[in-house]
Amino acid sequence: MKKISLLIYCAIIVIIVGCGSSSTSGPDLAPAPTRKVVSNIPDWFINTPVNEGYRYSAATATSRDLQVAINKAELDAANSLAGRMESEMNATLERAREEVGLGADSKFVDSFKQVQEQIISKSLEDYDLVRTHPVEEKSGNTYIFRAYVLVEWDETAAQKKMLNELKANELLYDQMRATELYDEMQEKVEAYRDRKSLKNN
Repeated sequence: MKKISLLIYCAIIVIIVGCGSSSTSGPDLAPAPTRKVVSNIPDWFINTPVNEGYRYSAATATSRDLQVAINKAELDAANSLAGRMESEMNATLERAREEVGLGADSKFVDSFKQVQEQIISKSLEDYDLVRTHPVEEKSGNTYIFRAYVLVEWDETAAQKKMLNELKANELLYDQMRATELYDEMQEKVEAYRDRKSLKNN
């Protein structure tokens, strides 16, 4: 009798624990896409916009909470943008080194790298969330939210800040102003000023 009671007691515990774990695990946040899900994908998510002087990054994320889904997607988009800019910074640093003709251990390279990293990392915090497209998506017997987002970053504003830093640093300015890279930065900044001027008029 005691054995049977113990078995029944254990069975009840297993059922309770099983029910508890299934309820807390929540819905699948990465369900297989259906035709309806695919048809809801916004065009700007597939074909990222191209606009001179700006960079764009799109991302998507899911959650049982709509705002959490948007926040997660925004963070993914910003991180993706930062990752791309890190790769481009390395390419720009290598180009500056080649055009100036100095070795990898030069004071110029170290100073340029420091200025570039400071300006870009700070500027990347100023991106704008320009598009959001939340949809409801079925997951098992319940629904979750999927958010598509697009962030926009003003690359030329960062170029302007960097150019000002170069001009304030005599070592960098003297080395850089004879390079094609510096001329390109100047052109981008002029285009930025013209764009801002037209926008304000």
